[in-house]
Amino acid sequence: MTVLRNARSRVLFILAVSVVLACSNSPRPGDFQVGATRQQVLESFGAPSLRQTYSKQDDAIWGPIEDFWARVPLNSTVEVWSYQVKGGTVELYFVDESERVQGKGFAPEGVVY
Repeated sequence: MTVLRNARSRVLFILAVSVVLACSNSPRPGDFQVGATRQQVLESFGAPSLRQTYSKQDDAIWGPIEDFWARVPLNSTVEVWSYQVKGGTVELYFVDESERVQGKGFAPEGVVY
């Protein structure tokens, strides 16, 4: 019985340590950098959880992109890569098929736009 209890304790300890390490390895919003190439982003963080494309036809938009949107020229296309991070979602912005991240936004978990 003692051997079984010790084995169970070891398994639970290993699982707990694995969960802690997995959580601590998740990216933080500050880990994403404007100016990084698409390839650097993919190598560092993998594929985005969501990709969206917007065409700027006017100045009205809601969400984490609001501050960046004002700098985007009219009739430009913005590709948005979204990554789930601790505490929310990071969005990376590529304008007119740019190779590098032109801007980023952050939506805190639970915030509705």
